[in-house]
Formats: sequence, structure tokens, C-alpha cells
Amino acid sequence: MNGPLPRFAPGVLTLLALVAAPAARADTAFEARTAVQACLAAVIDGAPVEDMAIGAVAVHREHNPNLCRVTVSAGAPEELRAAVNAAAASRAEGFAPARTAWDPGALASRETLCNRPGRRALNLVVETARPGASPVLTATVIEGHERDQRCDLDMGPQRP
Repeated sequence: MNGPLPRFAPGVLTLLALVAAPAARADTAFEARTAVQACLAAVIDGAPVEDMAIGAVAVHREHNPNLCRVTVSAGAPEELRAAVNAAAASRAEGFAPARTAWDPGALASRETLCNRPGRRALNLVVETARPGASPVLTATVIEGHERDQRCDLDMGPQRP
């Protein structure tokens, strides 16, 4: 290209930044959903998932106990939580909120999803940070030896 480079007014650059920002958040939410789906498959189906990090999303896998954790360091908490809930809803195990609530403490929210009563004791613990804190979201899929009674009974606010 010959000649001077195009010049943008400051308002145009701000507009370009605002248009690009939702796409970045959407990518992080998609990556978070995909990572949680992988963790669910690892814990429930034995899918081969190992520790890894891509962009703002990191996965940590343990075999004893059988758990997989997704940590997200950027993005909008409500979009990330919606992505995690969508990942859980895509499974046949019928994940639903536990009847017992958790005190979020220093976090913005802490909730536990439990699978439908059956042979296995699966939980998905979702924690979101307060504005400006990191990680923005942590989602842990864990299989216990027996079903946690807090899934089915309201035992009052719990502390971690």
C-alpha cells in the first residue's frame, strides 16, 4: 500500500475496541464450556484429560480423588457461569442445584450442582469471584464415594 496510513478518529478506535471485546468474552465462555464438558467426560466417562492451559482457561485433572478443575482468569462471570451450566445441562446425569446453599465467603457466588440420585455421587462446584478478582470462575467436577446429603436436604448455609 502506497501513501499514508488511514487515520481513525478516537471515537472510531473506541468503537472498534467495544466491538472486539464481546468476541473475546464469547471465546472465553466457549473455551470454559468446552473445558467443563471435557472435565465432565473425564470424571464420568474416563475420557483422557490432562493438565493444560489455553488462553484464560486452565484444566487440572486428578485421579485420586476423581476430580477435574477448570479455572478461568478472564471474562464476564455471568457469561462464564451460563457456559458452565450449559455444559452440565448437556449431560444425561441430570445435574441440578443442591438443596443446601453455600456461603460464598469472599467470593461473589459458590454453588453446587448434583447429579440425579443413582449409582454415582457426582458434584459440580461452581465459584465466581467478586468484580476485579481472579480467577473469575472455578468449576470443579468431583466424584465422591457416596452421595452428599446436602444435595437432597436443606441443611442451612454451609461454609467451605
